[in-house]
Amino acid sequence: MQIGISAKLLSELIQVTYKTAWLMNHKLRYAIEQWDAELPLAGNLQLLGEFYGYEFHRHFSGINAAPEHKAQSVIVGASINERTDMVKQLKIKRVDGTRDDQDDIGVIERFLLQHAIDLKEESGELKVFDRRNRKERSALHAAWTEAVRWLARTFGGIGPKHLQAYLDEFCFRRMFRSGSMVELIGLCGATATIIYRELVGKRLGVYPIKWSAKHAKSRQVTHLKLKHA
Repeated sequence: MQIGISAKLLSELIQVTYKTAWLMNHKLRYAIEQWDAELPLAGNLQLLGEFYGYEFHRHFSGINAAPEHKAQSVIVGASINERTDMVKQLKIKRVDGTRDDQDDIGVIERFLLQHAIDLKEESGELKVFDRRNRKERSALHAAWTEAVRWLARTFGGIGPKHLQAYLDEFCFRRMFRSGSMVELIGLCGATATIIYRELVGKRLGVYPIKWSAKHAKSRQVTHLKLKHA
């Protein structure tokens, strides 16, 4: 599998700024995201609930830590070949939830609603693995372990804001392996362009705000009103 490249290393190799290299990489990931959205899981499905950064945050993050400092809940899902029991299509998606509600059927239903064809319309089956059952291992467990190692080895770990973009890239590269570069070039030619502000703003609904003297004065007035209230 082609392992990808960090923005820092790319900027050094092609002699551009880190911001330019970052934008190039994320435009590629945006193309992958658009492609992935058009291909829902179908047929026999397997799902596995996991947490990204669990071991790290278990030691360094308390119960009252901010959301960005907590382990991120994810669902590993795959379409399975009936005859070979091999993974045909793989998706790893962030989901809203905590360690306490990871097994809640509502989380599974939301994942299926967003990323899979209705099983009632298909003749497939659904199997959900319990992450705590270490005796029952599957291809999904192996894929998740590989994804975590890839994120650590290639990028030094990823924060929650852009985590989904990197997970989509991993699934894409794992599915196409040595042919991923050819497929990616084709996707770039078929995907509408996106500018930096749109790309950054779409992640978790964060939008950049232009700062000016007018904003500073407005903030100062508001602060004085609160102080004397």
